[in-house]
Amino acid sequence: MITDKDILKKIDEMQEKIIQFHQQIIKIPSENPPGKYKEISEFVSSKFEELGLNTISKRKNVVGTRGGSEHPSLIVYGHMDTVPAYEGWTKAGPFSAEIIEGKIYGRGSCDDKACITAEIFALQALQELNVELEGKLTLLATIDEETGGFNGANYVLDKGLVSGEACLLGDGRGSFPAAYTGGFLFVTFLIKGKKAHALSFPDIPIYRNEFSGVNSIQKMIVVLNFFTQLQAEFLNTETKYPNFPGHPSKVSTVNIAKIEGGEKISTVPDKCLLYCLINTIPEQDVESIRNRILQFIEKAREVDPDLDINVQFTMSFEPFITNITTKFANSVQKAVTSVYREEREFKLFQSANDGHFFHEKGIETILMGTGSHECNVHAADEFVYIKDLLDTTKIFALTIFNYLAKE
Repeated sequence: MITDKDILKKIDEMQEKIIQFHQQIIKIPSENPPGKYKEISEFVSSKFEELGLNTISKRKNVVGTRGGSEHPSLIVYGHMDTVPAYEGWTKAGPFSAEIIEGKIYGRGSCDDKACITAEIFALQALQELNVELEGKLTLLATIDEETGGFNGANYVLDKGLVSGEACLLGDGRGSFPAAYTGGFLFVTFLIKGKKAHALSFPDIPIYRNEFSGVNSIQKMIVVLNFFTQLQAEFLNTETKYPNFPGHPSKVSTVNIAKIEGGEKISTVPDKCLLYCLINTIPEQDVESIRNRILQFIEKAREVDPDLDINVQFTMSFEPFITNITTKFANSVQKAVTSVYREEREFKLFQSANDGHFFHEKGIETILMGTGSHECNVHAADEFVYIKDLLDTTKIFALTIFNYLAKE
């Protein structure tokens, strides 16, 4: 009879194979943008086929399944795309996959190629131990997570290429499972003004004439003040859900991310564009914030009839909470306990991820990623600890075992 200890021992024995594969996948660029995924998609697809999975590739997303029953059914997810390499690497090259002091360096080494490697070798370990699984297991490697997931997780779910009762979403932080996620709203504002000579015809009401300009940057101040006030209000509501270690914020946050406008110091700017990102705690829904913004715009136009403002809600999703008393949640927590030799509570993950696509389809979704803030995710010198890579592989394998193994 196979036990947890057998699976943990097996993955430890596979350490060199896991490291070598992970180095190979890191060396394949899959930056998003530009979003060129052909090589990495073929690489992952060939490995899925080696595992005997019924494998398809659509829009470079790779889906591998075994078994046909919809009950029980489990999806194990990772995304293949990464943010761009960026400059400033000092420890090793972004595609070197160099090992230094127990760390594997490279873009995507942690986010999120570690989870692709983990899902593959989790299943391989179970197969080599001849573990019998019932129901259906799906390994999923998606694209475009870093730009919203619409051609990735959203596409495969909407097209019916992937289905299941539960999803172990390999993304986010490691060491703790996450059953609670925050919401997300990306909003842009465009204010149009009138270009004119700033010195001869200033944008000052008491001195205006038909040649005066309309300063679009000046008019954007009312939007900036609105978001400053909104952030102050958010400070009054702290989440009750526990954060990951090293994540200090307990409130919804407003990030005034980017502003563009103006051409020349002596010219009144006729266009100003503002980008803003709002991340919410589970206690605050995104739709109410969206309505709050629309109400603000309506009132601002009443106060200033000359305000030419346009707002676009580019992308958003609501927070979600997963039931932590189900068989699936128990399978994840039991796996985490076996690996870390202590029970660890479910945490809140506030950053954007593909989990909401699965949740919206009625699929139980729990996040279990790799690494922590110190791994330089989305920055130069990204790395993953070899130990964390192995631990994630173990948690994936044990979750599959706990949820799907024949009793």
